[in-house]
Amino acid sequence: MHVIAFLTLFAVQAVVLGSSLHDDTITEFSVKIYHELRAIKEDENIFFSPLSIALAVGMVELGARGSSLKEIRHAVGYDKLKNGEEFTLLKDLSSIMTAQERHYVLSIANSLYLQNGFHISDKFIQLMKKYFKAEVENVDFSQGSAVANHINAWVENHTNNRIHNLFSSEDFTELTKLVLVNAIYFKGNWKSQFRPENTRTFSFTKDDESEVQIPMMYQKGEFYYGEFTDGSNEAGGVYQVLEMPYEGDELSLMLLLSRQEVPLATLEPLVKASLIEEWANAVKKQKVEVYLPRFKVEETINLKDVLARVGIVEIFGRKADLSAISEHKDLYVDRAVHKSYLEVNEEGAEAAATSGMIANSRMAVLYPQVIFDHPFFFVIRNRRTGCVVFMGRVMHPEALNTGGHDSEEL
Repeated sequence: MHVIAFLTLFAVQAVVLGSSLHDDTITEFSVKIYHELRAIKEDENIFFSPLSIALAVGMVELGARGSSLKEIRHAVGYDKLKNGEEFTLLKDLSSIMTAQERHYVLSIANSLYLQNGFHISDKFIQLMKKYFKAEVENVDFSQGSAVANHINAWVENHTNNRIHNLFSSEDFTELTKLVLVNAIYFKGNWKSQFRPENTRTFSFTKDDESEVQIPMMYQKGEFYYGEFTDGSNEAGGVYQVLEMPYEGDELSLMLLLSRQEVPLATLEPLVKASLIEEWANAVKKQKVEVYLPRFKVEETINLKDVLARVGIVEIFGRKADLSAISEHKDLYVDRAVHKSYLEVNEEGAEAAATSGMIANSRMAVLYPQVIFDHPFFFVIRNRRTGCVVFMGRVMHPEALNTGGHDSEEL
């Protein structure tokens, strides 16, 4: 029995930090995964890269045939595209994101590791290089420790040393024939940066009404802001959406905040691709007071479970048809892991500066205030293509590494 493992991971160091390619396919897939994670993780923090997952799934799809191929295309939402058109879409999205002379750093790397002596289709390798610019390398999976160290070094190198120890020696056996790895690293500065001296300790109220102390950043600046209704009468039925661009205006962090009285879980069922697009089109640039937590999160997700929940099942079992990869009929995907890293801080430096006190008063409200002192949802998206690169929510900020500052410093 021959098995495949495919891993998707990314690191993002975000700083508190009219295109022909505008397509909502990845966004719809993002929302699908988000709602499945919400069901699995209940009230936990969530963070993942839909684009990274789509690329990893795309590499497997390239080798799929028959019902396995049909299942992937339907689950991801490619049914509306011509057969094979999704690979061009993924290639073009990657090219736009990683083009030179951007104001941010975003690198996407794909790698294919083959067991020594295992025959793989030359056409598959050619297509992997064409659409995913994948590196192809032969290894000996029976040497588990050496292979783990080798692939982990590649991962660290392509995520600016943010993702560590993705594999251990126990992850590989004599049955392992193929490992696909996708890595995405992002680092960007806010167009309007937070001043470290304005960061201080702040109370964050969770949905169970308990409170924790967190480092809260502050600034008053021009951002894209809007108020929307959820159609209910609870707390006026109004929630806030804030969009904060990174330098260059191509990427932005968009955040959804319910009123203090409304649990985030009340609004989450509303989240869909069309609504995210509606927010993007409706928010208006204006002066806003922003209070945003500083945090750092690293998360590992078992994609095998999540993908099965969205309908990608066959590739993980004996019915898998991956005949476009190899003539071996018993090839299937053994495991799939997504590991992600996000840092949100004042300016995007490797280490946040020493913090002081906020001089402004919360009582003197001259402009709209967006105070992220209770659970919130967010996406990082490309404003040109509409593609969601990252998505998540913060429910328990005390569980996140806050960037190396303790509350006494603040």
